[in-house]
Amino acid sequence: MELSHLIIDAIWRPSFVLKYHELHDHFHSSSGRIGPPSWDRSSLNPRNRADSLDTSSSRWRIDGATICGSCVFAVPLDLLPDLPPLRIMLYLSDQTEYPAALRHSLDACVGVPVRDGMAISRLGIAKHLCRALDHHCAQNPGFLKQYLKLPFGSRLIFEDITPDIADMRLEIERDYVAETDMKTVQSLQQSWSDVTPDDWPPTVDINDLRLVRQLNDTVSLVETHDQTPAIFKAVSDSSHHLYHELRFLLSSPPQPHIMPRPLAVVTKKSAFGGKQGVIGVLLQYFGAGSLRDILPARQRAGTLPNSVKLRWCRQVASALAHLHQAGTFYSDLRPDNVLLDSGENVVLCDFEQRGNWYEWCAPEVLYRQYAENIRARLPDRTINSPFDRLLKGYARSHTLSPSNCYTATENPIEVRNRAWFALPPVAREKAVVYSLGLFIYSVFEGMSNVQHNLANKFPIEPEVEFPTFRRTPEAIKKIIQRCTVDVPDWEAAGLQSESSRLIRVDGLLYPVTQPNLERDTRRTFDTVMATSLRFWNIELARAEKFLESPEWETGNFGRNRPSLRDVVEALESLPGDLN
Repeated sequence: MELSHLIIDAIWRPSFVLKYHELHDHFHSSSGRIGPPSWDRSSLNPRNRADSLDTSSSRWRIDGATICGSCVFAVPLDLLPDLPPLRIMLYLSDQTEYPAALRHSLDACVGVPVRDGMAISRLGIAKHLCRALDHHCAQNPGFLKQYLKLPFGSRLIFEDITPDIADMRLEIERDYVAETDMKTVQSLQQSWSDVTPDDWPPTVDINDLRLVRQLNDTVSLVETHDQTPAIFKAVSDSSHHLYHELRFLLSSPPQPHIMPRPLAVVTKKSAFGGKQGVIGVLLQYFGAGSLRDILPARQRAGTLPNSVKLRWCRQVASALAHLHQAGTFYSDLRPDNVLLDSGENVVLCDFEQRGNWYEWCAPEVLYRQYAENIRARLPDRTINSPFDRLLKGYARSHTLSPSNCYTATENPIEVRNRAWFALPPVAREKAVVYSLGLFIYSVFEGMSNVQHNLANKFPIEPEVEFPTFRRTPEAIKKIIQRCTVDVPDWEAAGLQSESSRLIRVDGLLYPVTQPNLERDTRRTFDTVMATSLRFWNIELARAEKFLESPEWETGNFGRNRPSLRDVVEALESLPGDLN
């Protein structure tokens, strides 16, 4: 079954059980989306193929993509090197809307999970988009001047991806939200009593920054007026998370392995009223990148001794213990949020508190996330749904009333990450310890992730999955096992979902037990859909059973896991030349 944004967005969340029939009917009723194409749609038919993918003279560059390949970072070269980081992205229709021939010849489905910017730029779809943008600029000589005047975060949209670039009409969607919602430095200073005026860094106007490369949807590599490289982290879907991170970095006691205080607050003059608002922050640039790619690359190269792995784990554990002592927590621990500095020491980044991927979550967080996902997608809070028992069990949390309404005291950060914020403080620490155990596992196994992820493909994929150990020393293995205890025995409960998992092979999905199904047939599509439905039904049954456990009533989760301080001491007690 071919990957697409629509498919991945549905299939890797438990709300797939609510979308199954709609998706099934959508694909079966749409010609060209499933099964071998007719000659009119075949890639063998010359009129269905792009006439060229030569971008040697293109005036556009693709830096990467996100949201499963439907949001592309396209940079106009003629505006460099003076282009400010305006966060203007190129949005595409879902891959299933492309002609079947183009899906194959442009690697559209292969590119859905790819997260490496260089790999994305080499795909056929990236080259096709550059040529289409070149054509649009040639037909509209004033376009780049118009581009510079667009509001921050505006969208360029190609509604149709066609073989002939002349048929691809570019639409412009001006975004007024980001600039309208900005708050001034003065208003933030008045609101944050825990941040003194002396704690604030200088302000920099966005027009004094120069875009070097777009790294992801909110993060850009930029140069300042004196050509110093820095990271510009910008407002995304809302300003709440960026402002939360800014406040944390300004108010939290410094620690060597936590992102340093911002170099500057970045402001922009709004086109709507002239307000000079905070649109982002300027952060220190760590050129080596994150452990996501460093771990597997150095493991393969044989340049990652256990002494280095142990040092990195000690540093991350000490940072997490520091945050706990300061009265807060870190909910997003995984290798791509751990940077490496020039001295080969690690630094935690990303303090927006959005929560983590499912595979990194302790069960007390994971099953809350499942319930939240189902609850948010039931139309009009449907009564008598198949998931009433699950939702009623979840409603026993102190954050929800029996009618499943939000509490009036929650702020937007808590609403978006209720699974973590709903935990009692002691249980929250034990949930962090669980993620720390998985992080230690990924470091000592030298892997980018603890398991394969359907939606994200990294340059070097995991070779094994937790809890399989191959390289981890026995002393470290014992620490990991202590950190990750208190997981229900689903085998004993008859709720095993492993055989119903899907695997990703390039741009295709298969059941883990049937990786040799024929490509692009209705039988394969139906098998994948049925396998995913079975997987999520089992997972939701697990969640329902967990929410009926005594721990749910008491909030006493992870009681057999060590504290963060215990993990720090256990790691410190080990010899540096660990074998």
